[in-house]
Amino acid sequence: MRMRRMKGILVVEAVVCVIFCLLRDEAPGVFSGAAAFPFEQIGMGLRRLSLSGGIGNGAAIILYILLSLVPCLIWAYMEKRGAARGIDWMLLGLSLLLFAVNYYMVNPGLFVTGVPGAGKLVLGSVFYSALSGYLLIRALLMCQSAGEDRLWKWIRGLCGFLNMVFVYLIFGTCFGDFLDAVQKVQAGDGGIYGENLMSGISEYGVTYLFLGGHYLINVMPYVFDIGIVFLSMHMLTVLEDDRYSASAAEKVDRLASFCGRALVITASADVVFNILQMIFHDRLYQTDIVIRIPVISIVFVLGVLLFARYVREDQKLKQENDLFI
Repeated sequence: MRMRRMKGILVVEAVVCVIFCLLRDEAPGVFSGAAAFPFEQIGMGLRRLSLSGGIGNGAAIILYILLSLVPCLIWAYMEKRGAARGIDWMLLGLSLLLFAVNYYMVNPGLFVTGVPGAGKLVLGSVFYSALSGYLLIRALLMCQSAGEDRLWKWIRGLCGFLNMVFVYLIFGTCFGDFLDAVQKVQAGDGGIYGENLMSGISEYGVTYLFLGGHYLINVMPYVFDIGIVFLSMHMLTVLEDDRYSASAAEKVDRLASFCGRALVITASADVVFNILQMIFHDRLYQTDIVIRIPVISIVFVLGVLLFARYVREDQKLKQENDLFI
């Protein structure tokens, strides 16, 4: 049931990411990007409410203060229950930061960056980075004093969070980059490709086909990472029940085998895609050569293989001890 719930959450997240990418192009002033959500929409709503009249302006000010005080209210609630830690003082700093973020979201013209239209993304990204830093530090502190059962839950929760990150990279970041590449080709990059694009729909279609292929190549590692996370969760569940069982060793071996195949397929796909681009170079108006050195993936695969060997050795020692007894 837990896996089904997670899969459902990931599907919903993927749909939301695709919708955001499409809305970003259709309404750039309303949906600048995922990093600005929901502050951008809240800022627009408060601004419209403020401009509606005196009563609306007063209501907008009250809502602005209440929304910015949310981290402080969370800290007060945890302090009342006796669950607050020293690190939770960061919530007060997050409230101060939220005051600034919400203010500039309501008045975006006061926050100007060197890159046009990037102000809201900068504001949202700064807040999310501070929030993630607080959550990471607090999670580490809780893990240090947690028991074994609690640690197993934290590990499973971390696996679920990793899958959410991978889904965002697939359907948010990479899909957004794919749409940007398509728009760049359609616009002719300021006229550089304009005449070529009118020369024939077939050549135009080949470029689209390779842009789609480049998107698939980019997301392939993340797709395999999602599979690795699900297999890891199955493995952790079996290890938690009985780390010396044959099923535990089988799960570890399966994970190691999947990691190895995923690495081979990813590397081979990069090579094949680059060769195809070389073959069709005269029909492409945008070329993206993929050069990927998966050092982290190699280290991870070696670590899983080593872990699988340790599990097998522990299983053999347990069987020998049982026979001796």
